Amino acid sequence: KSALARASVVNWDGEVLLDTFVRVPERVTDFRTRVSGVRAKDISVKNDDAIDHEECRLKVGELLMDKILVGHALKNDLSALMISHPRHDIRDTARYKPFMRATGRSGGKLRPRKLRDLVFEHLGMRIQVEGEAHCSIDDARASMELFKYARVRWEKELEKGSKGIKRGKK
Repeated sequence: KSALARASVVNWDGEVLLDTFVRVPERVTDFRTRVSGVRAKDISVKNDDAIDHEECRLKVGELLMDKILVGHALKNDLSALMISHPRHDIRDTARYKPFMRATGRSGGKLRPRKLRDLVFEHLGMRIQVEGEAHCSIDDARASMELFKYARVRWEKELEKGSKGIKRGKK
């Protein structure tokens, strides 16, 4: 079972709007520090700099209100935060078809690729270096830069797709 341990939000320019550890009141058996960068002291109830889950949900929700949400594998983040966001306002670099890889016998099934690989391939940037802890701020900035790289084409595809949808009664 996973728990929310850190929340990081950046703006268009990569400036940090929120970066906080989140207290986990239950016993944690695997911090995945080599991947997450989170240590026991970061999320301890004794850490005055960490915030409670509910406070984090409210802060993130407030920051995202009426905004386009950009990130990678956002379903996981939204699930950990226990919040939702309007689908038309989500730009998930893990779900953007040109960034996905075709698999299967006929290559018809699309699978998400790692953020690290996409950022290196399209931007020449290195993140999530093997042997180093990941930084959620670096990941957020990298996702934003990846979105900026594909933005014009991405938004045109969304616009084209929404014109083909007939709005009927629900």
